[in-house]
Amino acid sequence: MQGTLGRIVLGFIAAAISVLIVHQGIIYVLGMYGMTRGVPWNLTPIKYGPVPWLPLLANTVFWGGLWGIVFALIYNWLPGGWSWLKGLIFGLLIVLISNWTMLPLIRQYVFNYQPQALFGGLNQQAMIATVLGLGIAVPLLFMNAALKARSRQIIQILDEQSTGLLAERLEKQRAKR
Repeated sequence: MQGTLGRIVLGFIAAAISVLIVHQGIIYVLGMYGMTRGVPWNLTPIKYGPVPWLPLLANTVFWGGLWGIVFALIYNWLPGGWSWLKGLIFGLLIVLISNWTMLPLIRQYVFNYQPQALFGGLNQQAMIATVLGLGIAVPLLFMNAALKARSRQIIQILDEQSTGLLAERLEKQRAKR
């Protein structure tokens, strides 16, 4: 598969497999040492949202796959050359933004869950300011990368055209001699 559709499908599949192996494996290891209450490969229903009967594992794989699609679509715009590093940084930012920031807020304010300990001492205005700051900074980061790539293209075009004009002018001078 090639093109945008191929990247979308591959991004979803790769991220879904990553959730099943890496994400759930980390939960398993952390649970063995008592560092998390999470249960790996959990098939109990999520009990909230539009499909409360959906198993937690299926929900996690689905959302992981969607983030994989996002990564596949923006991959070429991300600065840097090492693919694994791009994926690692993107994955860490997504966990930070979605699971640790947005998901608890959605659960608390949309589904009336109790506030999580991470957000117990923070007020709503601080969280809104953080989200707005991230909402401005992250798009600007991608716009910067896109503009940098476009400026490189323009510089290359100007370089090629100036070389061509210079060569043409030198040929005309040689022809006059």
